[in-house]
Amino acid sequence: MKRHIFLIILLVAALPVFSQQEDRLDKALDEFLFGKEYQDSILESMILNEMDITDILSALYDTRYIYVRSDFENRTYFSGQDLGIDQFNISGQVFYQGAKGLSAGIAGIMYSQFEPRYNTTILTAGYNNRIRGVKGLNIRASYSRYFFAINDSIEGNTFNSSVNLGFAWQWKIFGSSADFSMLLGDEISGQANWDIFLDIPLVKFGLFSKISFEPEVSFLLGNEIIVVGQYVSFPRYSGEIYSEQNTFGLMNTTLRLPVSLSLGQFDLTAGYNFNFPRSPGTDETPPKTSFFNLSVGYLFDL
Repeated sequence: MKRHIFLIILLVAALPVFSQQEDRLDKALDEFLFGKEYQDSILESMILNEMDITDILSALYDTRYIYVRSDFENRTYFSGQDLGIDQFNISGQVFYQGAKGLSAGIAGIMYSQFEPRYNTTILTAGYNNRIRGVKGLNIRASYSRYFFAINDSIEGNTFNSSVNLGFAWQWKIFGSSADFSMLLGDEISGQANWDIFLDIPLVKFGLFSKISFEPEVSFLLGNEIIVVGQYVSFPRYSGEIYSEQNTFGLMNTTLRLPVSLSLGQFDLTAGYNFNFPRSPGTDETPPKTSFFNLSVGYLFDL
């Protein structure tokens, strides 16, 4: 049973691996297209002669790029919970955004104390684009395939793929995103993630270069299998009976406090994060956890 719970929370922790760079790129494009609370966008200040603004938007939306990113976390938690393993993790991802919203990516993660250390590879393909006519709204849909490292202590993996749907919306410095994933494999399960964030510029130099404070609150909802014990007394038997319950609910709330440096196509982020985990279906309250993260990324135009 512990194996199933561990695999579920391990997979849940790995699923949002592509959404962070999409949100960051969305924010940069929003500032270009729609401006901020203290200034108009560059498009709004243009004098448009023969070229219609929809032609400009179409050209921008059809831009192709490759985004490469690496992340470091000094402590590893699954769904915010401490499993008693003191370890750091390093993840990497390469994300391609094609014309007309087509996208694909590969990601992997390594844990310092697992054996083997390189644990999971994720392949993703799907659609990621804006809804024209709705200011600041982006939608995405994808299919992800998971490849886990062979581990002698784990007989098999409950899930090996997922279907994912999500959206992101931003207005000036405020934004929100939500994602739902259906986990597929030997069993079927689901998880949902809702984020609320701010993008507060601290120092701005140039059109796409700035230092910003980007606080975010994330809510993770998912399934958890718990074992419930109940004492019974019958004429021929008295004792504890155990049953399994599959509950869906809020598993973790994360408060992220990152500071980001954007220099053209290069970005660097450092932040501190606080987890407030929960165990759905029980009265237990797991201890709060926290960790430091550092990430670096680069955007290649095609």
